[in-house]
Amino acid sequence: MEIPDVVPGKTYRIKGKSQYFNRKYGTPNPWIKIECVLDFHKHSTPGAFLFLGRAMSEGVPVGGDTLYGHINSLGEFVHVSELEELKPGG
Repeated sequence: MEIPDVVPGKTYRIKGKSQYFNRKYGTPNPWIKIECVLDFHKHSTPGAFLFLGRAMSEGVPVGGDTLYGHINSLGEFVHVSELEELKPGG
């Protein structure tokens, strides 16, 4: 599965006002380095379960394309709709 405009190995900013990310990383909009397109439905990992809980509590879509990446070396799943390109300078 390929998602247009999302490049593995590239860093993106998570948009929105996530309380989960704010509590865990000190900002609701951390940067995430995308590793790959990965369907969280098919993985019984802590990251997949955390994504499902975050999706339910924050209204993140659970259908469609999900990606796996790292924030400060911790693995996270995100929905493609949560990502935005980093602007020059930050």
